[in-house]
Amino acid sequence: MINRRANLAAACYLLLLGVGGAVLAQLAWNSVTRYQSGYAIHADLPTGPPLTSRLVLVVLDGVRVDAAAGMPQLQALASRGSSGVAIAELPSLSNPGRATLATGATPEVHGVTNNGRYSPPPVDSIFSLAKQQGLPVTVYGSYFWQRAFGDSLDSGRVHAFEKELGPSPDAERLAGWQQQICLEMMPVLGDVESGLIVVGLTATDEAAHDFGGESPQYLQVVAAVDTCLGSLVQALGRDDTTFVVVADHGHIQRRGQGGHGGKEPEVVRTPLIFVGRAIARRHGWTARHFDLAPTISALLGLPIPANNQGGILAQVLDLTDQDKATLEAHASEQRMALANGMPDRDQLQADGRRSRAPLSLLAAAWFAALIIGCLWQAGRAVKKLGGAVLVHLAVYFTLYWAFGLGYSLSDIVREEYLNWFFLRNSAAAAIAFLLATRLLKADRLATAIIVTSIFGLRVAWVWYDSGLIMERLMLDLSQAFMAYMDLLHNLAVAVTGVAAAAIARRRELSRRPTPTQP
Repeated sequence: MINRRANLAAACYLLLLGVGGAVLAQLAWNSVTRYQSGYAIHADLPTGPPLTSRLVLVVLDGVRVDAAAGMPQLQALASRGSSGVAIAELPSLSNPGRATLATGATPEVHGVTNNGRYSPPPVDSIFSLAKQQGLPVTVYGSYFWQRAFGDSLDSGRVHAFEKELGPSPDAERLAGWQQQICLEMMPVLGDVESGLIVVGLTATDEAAHDFGGESPQYLQVVAAVDTCLGSLVQALGRDDTTFVVVADHGHIQRRGQGGHGGKEPEVVRTPLIFVGRAIARRHGWTARHFDLAPTISALLGLPIPANNQGGILAQVLDLTDQDKATLEAHASEQRMALANGMPDRDQLQADGRRSRAPLSLLAAAWFAALIIGCLWQAGRAVKKLGGAVLVHLAVYFTLYWAFGLGYSLSDIVREEYLNWFFLRNSAAAAIAFLLATRLLKADRLATAIIVTSIFGLRVAWVWYDSGLIMERLMLDLSQAFMAYMDLLHNLAVAVTGVAAAAIARRRELSRRPTPTQP
């Protein structure tokens, strides 16, 4: 009777742990995807003399640095101007990256943290400031620009790729689609005499997702984008025009597919080129994506966005001493406004760790006690129980790799594959558990408690170190995603363990002889 009650308590605990972990995982996910920035500040910052009459910002979607090196039109531009590498902010997704390019702020400040669910950034952008100063803004490219900054745009066209080509087109169709878009935009953009023009060339991202960031198909579409870029420069190139060419992110190459969102070097390192009016010839420098907005503002004579966290890339500008002094004064005033309106990030991180420490320590102590208690109670079966745990870990992580899983957003490949990604993780956990307990004939509930406690210790550490619920600071997404996967792993092990134990108990009872009446 005592053993039966203990098993019932263990089963209830596992189910509560699994369901509670799933709820926590969903809360963590929603805290990122539904995040609302509370950092917007607005300041009356000075304008400067415009250094160029027309600026064309070309955003190459998903073009890696090594792919850019093989684009002859892009490299011809680089040789005439200034070129370097720009580091994307995390998450290295398209829409958060584009919002950073436009605002000079990181995702936790501008509030666009994902590609799907987000609100228009509440902070100033090069678009809103251009509108305030009477400069026309024309956009031709991704629908994101219209959705996020539509109130500040004057003209142009946005397109939703999926609606025009359908899912998974081949490289030939992608290249042809990009060429058609290129032909359509030329007369529209050619009529824009001044102000800010933003052009998005997006076919490369689709090719990289489907075939990988080093594939021949991807390079074929890169070549089409490069041809379009050359045509664009030829059509719009004038003495009073400045071109800025940047990629929003790169791509991984893994098992015949690409992906981005993580911090892999091939994802976060992007090409960045300035050429034309007021641009010096300098090469080999490194910048960050949030440096573009203040630099574009300087070129157009706009105020620097108040929430800007970057700096003017003075090394790429051909400036007089007076212009340098003016821009430095404007940058200093903006930094002061930012410091006055934003909290100390390091202090927020330290305060967060202090507030999370008691619960994290309590959770870690609980999981450690469960591991020790289960091993102690196993008695002579401790080797069998420990072996089952080790086999589970070995099989799970082997399947984790075999199923193409990882702890980076880049490993998901596409957002529409998200649920399938999580399902594979749960399947790996369930298969590993069933195999381990069957091979070693170990107690299923005790094995499940130890395994979930081991992963629980890792979640407890992540909770302490960077948190799981996004409030004011962007989470360390590599750690947070690992904890998310661990919580789903525990749900699968808990449910599988309880179900397997219940089935085994039922079989045991069915094999017992039925008592006969005298």
